[in-house]
Amino acid sequence: MVKVNFVLSTSYDQPIGGYKIVYQYANWLVKQGFEVAICYCYAPNEPKAYAAIKRGIDTKFLKFSKRKSEVTWFPLNNSIKSFFNCVFPGDIPDADIVFATAARTAPLVYSLPKSKGRKFYFIQNYEAEGFGNKKGFAEKTYNLGMTNIVISNELREKVLESGAGNPKYLPNFYNHNEFYLEKPIEGRRNVVCLLNHVQETKRTKFGLEILREVKKSIPDLEVQLFGAYDPMEKLETWINFTKNANSIQLRKEIYGSSKIYMLPSVLEGWVLTGMEAMASGAAVVASRIGGIVDYANDTNSILIEPDNKTNFVNEVIKLLKNDDQRIAVATKGNEDVKQYIIDKSGERLIKIINGEI
Repeated sequence: MVKVNFVLSTSYDQPIGGYKIVYQYANWLVKQGFEVAICYCYAPNEPKAYAAIKRGIDTKFLKFSKRKSEVTWFPLNNSIKSFFNCVFPGDIPDADIVFATAARTAPLVYSLPKSKGRKFYFIQNYEAEGFGNKKGFAEKTYNLGMTNIVISNELREKVLESGAGNPKYLPNFYNHNEFYLEKPIEGRRNVVCLLNHVQETKRTKFGLEILREVKKSIPDLEVQLFGAYDPMEKLETWINFTKNANSIQLRKEIYGSSKIYMLPSVLEGWVLTGMEAMASGAAVVASRIGGIVDYANDTNSILIEPDNKTNFVNEVIKLLKNDDQRIAVATKGNEDVKQYIIDKSGERLIKIINGEI
């Protein structure tokens, strides 16, 4: 039985898109007969001795970091072994394959002995300064010599620009059992949904500014705001917030009840929420950036230059007022996104592991 380890950053037991993809691959690989473990790092970028002392004080005495030693928001297969707060190579089990899953985990995985497995680097976003990393750090991780895997064509270009070799391409997917057209695209109220996130590149504040402008022309506008973090500003009564929405809430009450899902981000690896919204019948209005354009185009979405606030406002208003256009865009998006399934991506992942791609 082939043993696979995924090395993740710290666990706070909160929904994170990149973690969700890893968890879904982990469950899928178990079904294919692999033995899977997931290891969570404790301060991977800090000196190991310091991290170990900090870990001891944190986990045994003060508990100051809010780190969790469980995963409650995603149903992991019971056979998957989880190792929390890893600092030393000995904290990570031996395996045949080991995956770094973020820039901060890449140096740790690179330093592991051969007994931990052949090394792959699953690159899910361009983790530059916006992620709290120093300039050039992400590029250095691409050049460590592991087998680089990217989820979007823009990330492929980032890897090539860093001087590293051509990475393997592994497009994302969504769970078709969780997200599908439950409510008709036709007949929806003037509802727009938006992700609430503390990461500045997601631009929640900018999105709310746009929607407040839209409200002036669409008096009955309602907003469904959702996310794992509390709102950073006071919300009007026409903006409803759902914290840690589960897939049923997202499918029925948020994406599935909205005419539009707005994505004003400036940086994305691959926007899982965009696919989920399309699958649930919402028309996507998004920034024209890498990570979105791998599946979104000018027929199945409305794509806008990231900083053009006026265009965002006008296009949202136009789509809310023109039902024929909205239905056409949402219907095309709903059809196009159906090709992104885990079986297809999982089979490609196995080929990458086996050196067939």
